[in-house]
Amino acid sequence: MSFPLGTDGWRGVIAEGCTFAAIERLSAATAEVYRSLPEGDTSRIVVGHDTRFFSPEFARRAADTLAAAGLEVLLTDRPIPTPAVSDHVGHLGLAGGVAITASHNPGAYNGFKIKSHFGGSAPPQLYDAVARAADALRPAPAARAGTVRVEDLLSPYRERLGALVNLPAMRGAGLAVLADSMHGAAGSLVPDILSGGKTRVAAFRAERDPLFGGVHPEPIASNLAAAAERVRAEGLDLAVAQDGDADRLGVLDARGRFVSPHRILALLLLHAYRRRRLTGGIAKTFSTSLLIDRVAESLGAPLHETPIGFKYVADLMNRGEAAAGGEESGGYAFSFHLPERDGVLNALLLIESLALSGRNLDGALADLAAEFGEFAYGRRDVYLPVPVITAFLTSVRQEPPAEVAGHPVTGLGDKDGVKYAFGSRGWLLHRLSGTEPMIRLYCEHEDEASVDRILEAARTRLEKFASLAGARPSA
Repeated sequence: MSFPLGTDGWRGVIAEGCTFAAIERLSAATAEVYRSLPEGDTSRIVVGHDTRFFSPEFARRAADTLAAAGLEVLLTDRPIPTPAVSDHVGHLGLAGGVAITASHNPGAYNGFKIKSHFGGSAPPQLYDAVARAADALRPAPAARAGTVRVEDLLSPYRERLGALVNLPAMRGAGLAVLADSMHGAAGSLVPDILSGGKTRVAAFRAERDPLFGGVHPEPIASNLAAAAERVRAEGLDLAVAQDGDADRLGVLDARGRFVSPHRILALLLLHAYRRRRLTGGIAKTFSTSLLIDRVAESLGAPLHETPIGFKYVADLMNRGEAAAGGEESGGYAFSFHLPERDGVLNALLLIESLALSGRNLDGALADLAAEFGEFAYGRRDVYLPVPVITAFLTSVRQEPPAEVAGHPVTGLGDKDGVKYAFGSRGWLLHRLSGTEPMIRLYCEHEDEASVDRILEAARTRLEKFASLAGARPSA
């Protein structure tokens, strides 16, 4: 069996691709690679898991396999966010970590993420080494087997997050917040950390449900309808939501409207650099807004653009070239924590920014638009066979149009997918998903109508191409 490791790990349908045998093989390959690394304590590793079907059982099997290969394993006794795995790696100086999770994928999936010794997403070369080892693995018994120690890894993580933010100011701000964990690994972390003051944080969908209430556990507008309804019904100030393994953040305003992750990243960057006095470069992925370019210029921070995948942002942070970074899907990192996305910390930082500024979220967003202007952003996901998507990407790269929906194409980029530039006003990106047989069409422009027209034109071109190839697209 081959293990294509995408932008952040491997995922498969439970009992089909994601089986105990697959977890064992990936774990054995990971142990083989870690034992050969020069960094960190290569004899110790941490294993965490989310709330999905078989996640505890897969995590135990991974831990036993790693121990059989000679590693000392620290295994969580309950579901924890993937960033908590990274936090323990960095805090304890371990060789690395494994998280059993399929992140934001539908409930039928589970998977395997690898964390490096620095407490963040494994770099591409480490993932490549694990994939090669898994494909060619010939397991040999270790000279000495390791052990598995089961511990509460949630409580120390919660305490470290609380120490990173200004809890007295946040608790005293009097905000009304909905904390939606989408039945994932964030659980009741945000309410637990902020309890005990004027600020009221209501837990929502905090209990474990491997089916995620029938909702795709990705914190985007279409999946947060229940949270939006509660925000409006109770007159709350905002909602913060995390995906299945709690490394991404989604935000709703007081009217239950989804706030673009690009605008949230901009708010967090301004808070980190202007109030918390962070200095250094800013990294953004290929699908992230031009708004971040304007913010970085205002802050006097060097801007770096990376391929899509947070491991590329983490690499820049580890090299000291970036102190903060983010991506369009709601993952952000800051050097005062980890070179790693953390949806719970970022929810806390957003609330801290509002508490210290004395502004509500609507006011903060209005200030942002007044200073930097506004962009609209959209995405369409279309499922197709991978060979059809690959051929389509070749065609749009080789035959870029003069215009799309009336907007002149001024340039082409292919750092990760194929990106048409519309001057300084926006862009259109075509990209194959790293985890599913899907093409993502991303667009940014100055107004929603333009974004909709450009995405519709791109989808029409895709449908015509797929039809000629004998494939039927599905959303």
